[in-house]
Amino acid sequence: MEVTNHNYQNLHITVVKGLLKKQELKAVGQALAAAPPHTTRQLWLDCSHVHRDQLSNSSVYAFVNELLKIKREQVKVIVCGMDHATERLFRLLNLDMHFTKAKTLEEACPLPSPEAVVA
Repeated sequence: MEVTNHNYQNLHITVVKGLLKKQELKAVGQALAAAPPHTTRQLWLDCSHVHRDQLSNSSVYAFVNELLKIKREQVKVIVCGMDHATERLFRLLNLDMHFTKAKTLEEACPLPSPEAVVA
């Protein structure tokens, strides 16, 4: 898992790439907490590693529960790169209305030029 922070104007973006394990969620929370005061916070989560056949009911519940906790902290959660089966699962569980979806991280909202972003 790779966590990076980006600040641009009044927007703080935490990008998580790679397999996110339950014990690593604390690092994501710390990254979001590092946002400067009075900024809009977003979590861009790469879900390309998540496949329906690898998920049990309890792991889906734990994953979604953590995302909802993050969302309740006024963080916009953007999930990216879900395969068709996982996306369908989110739709069937009515989770698609709680999170913004994008096909790729780049589609989520391309970051401005590297010199304009402070990591």
